Amino acid sequence: MYRALVIPGDKDLSSLSYFLYRQGLPHKITEEAGQLVIWTASEEQGEVVKQVYSDWDAGLLQLEQAPERRGVNVGGMFKSIPWRRFPITMLFLVACLVVAVFTQLGENIAMVSHFTFVKIKVSGQYAYFASLAHTLDSGEYWRLLSPIFLHFGILHLAFNMLWLFDLGRRIEFRQGGVHLFGIVVVTGLLSNFAQYLFGGDTTIFGGFSGVIYGFLGYCLAREKIDPRCQFGIPPAIYVFMLVWLAIGYTGILGAIGFGNMANAAHSGGLVSGLLIGALAGIFLRKPVGSDT
Repeated sequence: MYRALVIPGDKDLSSLSYFLYRQGLPHKITEEAGQLVIWTASEEQGEVVKQVYSDWDAGLLQLEQAPERRGVNVGGMFKSIPWRRFPITMLFLVACLVVAVFTQLGENIAMVSHFTFVKIKVSGQYAYFASLAHTLDSGEYWRLLSPIFLHFGILHLAFNMLWLFDLGRRIEFRQGGVHLFGIVVVTGLLSNFAQYLFGGDTTIFGGFSGVIYGFLGYCLAREKIDPRCQFGIPPAIYVFMLVWLAIGYTGILGAIGFGNMANAAHSGGLVSGLLIGALAGIFLRKPVGSDT
């Protein structure tokens, strides 16, 4: 995080914070020794916040008063969803939710069969798996990516959608929707292939978590190679997710009721994300002294 501004503690920043939120500028306000500190994800965003505060403090910018929070306004909540600012993030989130409804969170095997990595023929209580070669010969190429939209259980869906909403927005805000879309497709394909090679023809797998690990790998590599490109992800998040990945390989999570983890998909997503982030950091790196 970048320390953008230090302001006297008696200053009411509610209108400023509301304005920054509406403009899509992520920030955090903390109190230190009686003063207020505004933090941003990067120095570039910090400079924008400084200019906005300067204009506001000088009376050159009139800000709308932040609305009072009284109860739950469902209509307001729907309008506040950042459809326009983060369209690709929201596109994938909605797609996962729609698939979850149609597949009944993995309970409807007939619907699930439309999204599996290889073709499945359901007959009564039995499912017959085709080979990958036969699946591709049938022209069903969408199956190479479609498992990322499958989720098995409400916790599986909620966990992945929270990470998608958080990390997807960070990348889309900094890199744009086309960049995010490309990361999802590439890490989704490679994580699915990794899980297929690990599990074989007769394994049903799914979930957005391989892409989530791709996001983490991308951000980690991009930040290390190009320090001017920061996504504001706390180091503790990286540590937690890597520890979670390691625990998945122990089998403990399955033993205590969390289900079998798609460990190969997680690892494949992480590695592919690291590679994409490294390449982006090398070829898209901003020159020192650049303001854009």
